[in-house]
Amino acid sequence: MEEENYDKIISECTKEVESGGRYTTEALLLRATFYLLIGNANAAQPDLDRVINMQDANVKLRANALIKRGSMYMQQQQPMLSTQDFNMAAEIDTRNADVYHHRGQLKILLDQVDEAVVDFDECILLRPDSTLAQAQKCFALYRQAYTGHASSQVQTAMDGFEDVIRRFPKCAEGYALYAQALTDQQQFGKADEMYDKCIELEPDNATTYVHKGLLQLQWKQDVDLGLELISKAIEIDNKCDFAYETLGTIEVQRGNLDKAIDMFNKAINLAKSEMEMAHLY
Repeated sequence: MEEENYDKIISECTKEVESGGRYTTEALLLRATFYLLIGNANAAQPDLDRVINMQDANVKLRANALIKRGSMYMQQQQPMLSTQDFNMAAEIDTRNADVYHHRGQLKILLDQVDEAVVDFDECILLRPDSTLAQAQKCFALYRQAYTGHASSQVQTAMDGFEDVIRRFPKCAEGYALYAQALTDQQQFGKADEMYDKCIELEPDNATTYVHKGLLQLQWKQDVDLGLELISKAIEIDNKCDFAYETLGTIEVQRGNLDKAIDMFNKAINLAKSEMEMAHLY
């Protein structure tokens, strides 16, 4: 696993499954997990289906399979199926913090912010040190206030971000989400500082470099620096489809259509679902 030799892990799982060994359920779940990591949802789903339908299997394993399948449906933009899986996971494993965290993320995507906050609160109750849930709850409250033009609530949410990064100074996601909110508020300098802190904590997170690059374009109209940062993202992770898609969009705006097509093609080849491909087309 440390060598990222995922094919070997998958083959070892297959041996266990085919032999009907005592760890068949775990092997199915692990194989599905690595199929998802390499973007092969079609191969992952039958394994997840099998685990979910094993009525006598460990509840934690079944709930984990439901969370993974629900997350897969989220990525494929099938919110009804995703909701069904998260709800089922919550029914069979009521004290599983991960269920509420993932369902909260789905609710944000569906603009069901009140329900998202309830799920994040439940996650935090079950796992008080869940820094991601704390940060995402703040972002949910911020989006609710921002879209509702409630200036006092926006400030309350911004204060909430300050509290999160004070209490959880090692949570890169907290800085990244705060940076997005600051960008909305046109506090570009402080947003830039938050992305720098995020990079300091997670120097190998390519997505942060893309966001920081986009900020340079919006803030200073500095195309060269923006492109440099996004290129850095690809240098860190040459499978970052977000970076290629962003470069493609920039090149369209600059009139470099051939280069834009090349970037979009790279993004399409890395897309993990048909819905992502449709978006890129």
